[in-house]
Amino acid sequence: MNLPIDRLRSAAARRGERLPEPLALHAPGARGQVLTAVDVAAAAAGLAPGLRLADARAILPELALAPAAPLADRRLLEGLATACLCYTPSVALDDDPGGEPDSETAALLLDITGSAHLFGGEQRLLDRIARRLDRLGLGHRLAVADGAMAAWAWARYGDGGVLRGEAAKEALARLPVQALRLGPETTTTLVRLGLRRVGQLRTLPQRALVRRFGRAPVLALERLMGVTEAPFTPLREPPRHAAGLAWVEPIGRTEDIRAAVLDLLERLGRELERAVAGARRLELLLFRVDGELARLTVRTGRPSRDTAHLLELFELQLDGLDIGFGIESLRLEVTEAAPLTARQVDLAQDQDVAELARLVDQLQARLGPAAVRRLVPAASHWPEHAQSVADPVGAEPGASDAWLAGQPRPLRLLARPASIEAMAPVPDGPPLLLRRRGRSEPVRCASGPERLEPEWWRTDNPAPRPRDYYRVTDAGGVDLWLYREGRYDEAEPPTWHLHGTFG
Repeated sequence: MNLPIDRLRSAAARRGERLPEPLALHAPGARGQVLTAVDVAAAAAGLAPGLRLADARAILPELALAPAAPLADRRLLEGLATACLCYTPSVALDDDPGGEPDSETAALLLDITGSAHLFGGEQRLLDRIARRLDRLGLGHRLAVADGAMAAWAWARYGDGGVLRGEAAKEALARLPVQALRLGPETTTTLVRLGLRRVGQLRTLPQRALVRRFGRAPVLALERLMGVTEAPFTPLREPPRHAAGLAWVEPIGRTEDIRAAVLDLLERLGRELERAVAGARRLELLLFRVDGELARLTVRTGRPSRDTAHLLELFELQLDGLDIGFGIESLRLEVTEAAPLTARQVDLAQDQDVAELARLVDQLQARLGPAAVRRLVPAASHWPEHAQSVADPVGAEPGASDAWLAGQPRPLRLLARPASIEAMAPVPDGPPLLLRRRGRSEPVRCASGPERLEPEWWRTDNPAPRPRDYYRVTDAGGVDLWLYREGRYDEAEPPTWHLHGTFG
């Protein structure tokens, strides 16, 4: 396979275009621009990755060029890895080639232990993956073996397919030494010494190999033959609770998808009940026939395994979902769970906490997670610092007891106090006249002051001044919350500000 070239050709095919041949990609190198990937036509003309761009043009003047995009290649590979989650929850990127990586060694590792039988066996699973990659226009080499390195080597340098049984070691021994992934210098030295096959290295004493080349060839041989195994680090940790469905023929109706999601939720609900847990976050992966992946996420304020409630949250996102030419498989995962035990319902309780949590979940699913929040009190008398934003249903019970009692606070608090002119008959008295928008208006009634001393220990307000707050009703009948900052006996005269409204 040649992932960068295939990525460009596949994208062009979706646009109804056709890229020219021969084609090569280039990027800056130590000696100027060098080739990073070439197509079949360019390779047949003698071009290869690593060749200087000037030399490539001299060899093949009609060569078409495009800049390399390693980040786009990486995103495509990660997308393919995510799409392979429909076959197994353990998928890893092959990021340790053992030498200088090139565009032709991009690989995915799938641990299909315990999942191959769901698709009719290992060979049928390979055939299914191959058909999917063909539809995407991506070249591929596929193999199944007892170890990750053996599978990579058999796909890259062998015949591909399923490699099992006693014949596996003999087949691997016939592979070239490049299958050991020892790096270009070591591999070149081995070939010059006449050691061209893996089996030739196996016949040599390990002590001689270590003395000449170090431990790398011995470790590579052990991993290739299954004596030891390299650590397998999946792209993401498989969730503890997950369920999936696949169909021979893709589905496309919303009713069918809803029925499948309901089935998966019921299965996961039974698992969560046995684990005495509830879901806080779920992800629904919809694998489309065209290789694209649709991902739906549902969050709950409290742990839940209520199938009807969770299904309703998913239904809010299923409407208008782009499923392309159909969905061939689904996977539902509980990515975050929490303990959930049975609770005794208080018959005299005025509010049902569970109902409130379900309402909040629905509002957040419609409006967004940040659209519904709850204010909880903070240990401060300063209005800007007296509350903080918390999860609507996740605040600690009894936190509302910490609100200041008997202190009037406006329903609407301005994010930033607005300057205003006011006139008071005595220095510490309430204002009797306000001046706004270029005109003066009398105050109908006023009460106060409520004096708040500054929080001198806070670093976000280095030089605060004391405030005297007044509740004032203007000529139009609007209740305002004003404060005078500073005192008249200070060097800097006090200023008036509008901080909120009670209406």
